[in-house]
Amino acid sequence: MKFTLILVLSLLVGMPTTMKAALAECATGLPLEGTIWVETCDAKVQECVYAKKALYEYLKNMKDDDEVISVASISSPWRMYDSNMRILRVTELAELIKPNLEKSKKVLLLASWSGVAPHGKEKSLSDELSELLDGFPVTGMDGFLWLKNNGDFYTTKQAFTGSKGGPYKIKPGDDVMMPLTLGWFAYYEDHFAKEKDEDGLISAAVAWDVSMLCPDHALQSFEEIAATFSNPIAAYNAAIMRLDRGEEGDLDTATQLLMQASNSGDEKAKKLLLEISTK
Repeated sequence: MKFTLILVLSLLVGMPTTMKAALAECATGLPLEGTIWVETCDAKVQECVYAKKALYEYLKNMKDDDEVISVASISSPWRMYDSNMRILRVTELAELIKPNLEKSKKVLLLASWSGVAPHGKEKSLSDELSELLDGFPVTGMDGFLWLKNNGDFYTTKQAFTGSKGGPYKIKPGDDVMMPLTLGWFAYYEDHFAKEKDEDGLISAAVAWDVSMLCPDHALQSFEEIAATFSNPIAAYNAAIMRLDRGEEGDLDTATQLLMQASNSGDEKAKKLLLEISTK
């Protein structure tokens, strides 16, 4: 199995522990139902492993298949993210995959909800990728993605996810809910703002998109980070989200955000700014 691995691995420790429930509270157009409780590990009473670290190990345990290109990404139904918390555009992913298509038969998109079109989109991420690859078969996921320690995977479609607050840890060998490896950051957004923790705030913004399924909240957070810290990744992400949304005024605001990121030397922002200026 050929891997293009683009997972997020940042970790924060020492956060307060409280009981929380991840809420899919926004209009998604997705078949969400019920509640799932995710058992987290208490390091005070047992051996624990950070869920993100376990996720990497579980992916390594997947069965090899030279005819399948597997791509793993933290994602929402609307978009994927790379290891720097930057939105990975489907067009970029297509360019990365194209050189490997000749000896392959399928792309496996290991990204939550990548096989389902959400509210506001006509096509799923997997359909968009397949189209950019001239119809090459792409299989996406139909819900929140989970990984087992042997590399197997499955999905769930809960409307609520209950868990303990703080960094997501598991008992060795437990299943990992991929979006929750970032989802817990959303609960501490106010804490990160108070501490002026730029990295924590970006993680929280991504969490609102991939775990809470609330892109409007994520957009607002990215724009606040861009304004407060002049953060180019936050400005770039907000610009893409506005371009994807396409409401009145979004193009002008996206252009301003890309100019801000470009002025700080962000090459991807420069490239996207050139793209939209020539259309």
